Amino acid sequence: MFTQSYPTQQNPVEEEYGSTILVTGATGTVGREVVRQLIAAGERPRMLVHNGTDLLSSWGDRVERVRGDLNRPKTVEAALRGVDRVFLLTRQNSRQPDQERAVIHAAAQACVGRVVKLSVFRADDHSPLQIARQHRQAEKVLEESDLRYTIIRPVFFMQNLVGMVRGDAIYTAAEGGRVAMVDARDIAGVAVAALTRPGHEAKIYTLTGPEALNFDEVAEILSTHTARKIRHVRVSADDLRTSLARLGMAPWFAQDMAHLHSMLASGYEDLVTADVQAVTGKPPRTLAEFARDFADALGRQPVSK
Repeated sequence: MFTQSYPTQQNPVEEEYGSTILVTGATGTVGREVVRQLIAAGERPRMLVHNGTDLLSSWGDRVERVRGDLNRPKTVEAALRGVDRVFLLTRQNSRQPDQERAVIHAAAQACVGRVVKLSVFRADDHSPLQIARQHRQAEKVLEESDLRYTIIRPVFFMQNLVGMVRGDAIYTAAEGGRVAMVDARDIAGVAVAALTRPGHEAKIYTLTGPEALNFDEVAEILSTHTARKIRHVRVSADDLRTSLARLGMAPWFAQDMAHLHSMLASGYEDLVTADVQAVTGKPPRTLAEFARDFADALGRQPVSK
């Protein structure tokens, strides 16, 4: 039977990139927001879900779910069938380079069009931070592959503050060091732009907020928007490492975080870039905006009647 076809106007983005985006780390702070923004952009992302865990059931059939385990490459290969783009995010762990290498190799075998990788600020082979060295290993695997790629390197997440406010205080070893914290929603916005629009091939974006603040100023801003007095308590790096280890953090990562705080004290993340606005067309959110939006999570003081 002969069927006549008629020419239709094609979306150039869809024509170039196809229609299926796999999101790893979809239940985390950034991954969850990437999924939400992809849906808002009209995409139906595929989420790689570990052991059937699904914290995002409220999205119904607007997302596709596939079971997979980053430590079992065969499950990743199955998840990549029919996928044209990948958002690569892995949880911080000592196996991260192997996990990301496996995803990148599987993506190359599956002829994926693009990988957008969430990395860390100043990922480098010679960094004193293990997490920065690990991410650089994965970045190099991606750069040496035949895949089109974009690498995103954010500084300190504003969302980290939700877990850092304990009682009425934030405890850091950052002293008076300034940090241009970035909102995870802006990180996701850059990722979604790189996944859905052309022009981001072989780019590395360093993502910051619009202003560098020390933690005394951070505490003041949080206090204003939660109607409670939050203090910044300065502790030693050793005390911070011990506290994080007691909370169950892996020893190597607790050491990294303590060392990072010492580096923050020396101005390690005291810089502001224009990359968020350059990629998304919108200025990054301020800490005040974050504090207003997350006041309840930060422990907003109830208003007395």
